[in-house]
This record gives sequence, structure tokens and C-alpha cells, in this order.
Amino acid sequence: MERGFDDFTKAGFARLLKHFEDNTDDVVKLTRAFALANKAHKGQRGDEIPVNHAIRVALVVAEELQIHDADLTSAALLHDALGTLPEEDVQSECGDKVASLARSTAKKQEETNRYFARLAKEPREAKLIKIAESLDMARSMKNFAYRDKALRFKEEAQKYVVPLAEGTDERLAFKLSVALYEIK
Repeated sequence: MERGFDDFTKAGFARLLKHFEDNTDDVVKLTRAFALANKAHKGQRGDEIPVNHAIRVALVVAEELQIHDADLTSAALLHDALGTLPEEDVQSECGDKVASLARSTAKKQEETNRYFARLAKEPREAKLIKIAESLDMARSMKNFAYRDKALRFKEEAQKYVVPLAEGTDERLAFKLSVALYEIK
């Protein structure tokens, strides 16, 4: 049975759109990105509505970094959608830049070392999305029931994402370090 949106999904997306309400084209682009993200996560199971993670990542970009760039925020919504959606769909709905950023953050079937070495060479925007994603994951795992999984995530994030964050955005690096510290 498919679940609909919960209160956060609706309120979170509305909160996100508020940052772009002065530009109709931006609102349309973000709405298309949200629809694609929702489509990409359709059928996934979990403790929460799967698209909520994508909304939180986009909110980190728009609210915590105060970057009100519709392309970057749309790519944040779609950061993990290319595993289930064709890149052409993202390109036709949201444009070349969004598709390129989503592709940059996608972890292809590559080992972790290679992924982060490749990501380090990507544009700053792609790095910001990955760091925002890791920040949301760390915050979500603070009281995670599966301690082993949370500790593995923490170890990987400290090894790969924190150094990436330190060279990309000091504020995000600090927030990520605090969130990782809180995973016990």
C-alpha cells in the first residue's frame, strides 16, 4: 500500500518554496524536481516518507546555507534520484545544470574511495549537495535503532565527507562534525 505525504512533506516543501516565491520559473522548476524526486522514491519502504530526506537536503541548501539557487536546490531534491530515473527525464524537466549536478553527486557502482576522489573534482555545488545529504543523514541517525549501521556511517563520513566539507564550506563542516559527534 502506497503512503501519501505526511505533514512534514507538505510543510517542508511549502517552506522550501517560500525562498523562491518571487520567481515563478524557480517555483515551477522546484515543483518539477519535487515531482521527479517523489516518482524516484515511489514504492520505497522505510520508517518515513522517502522523499522527506530529499526535502531536508534541499532545505539545508536553502535555509542553512542561504543559497537560493533553483538549479542547486532542485539538484539537492534529486541527489539520489538517478538510480531509478533516467537522466534524460531530469534533463527535460529541470534542465542541463540540474541533471549535471544530480549526476555529479550520484554514486555510480564505484568504490567509496573512487567516488569521493571523483566528487572532490566536481563543482562546489555538487560538493555542497553531498555534504548537505550527509548532514541530514547524521542528524537522522542520532537516535538510530541500528547502532552498527549508524557507527559505520559515522566512520565513513568522518573519513570522506568531513575533509570534503572542510575544503568546501566551514559552516557545513562544523555542523556535520557536531551531528557526527552526537551519533553514539
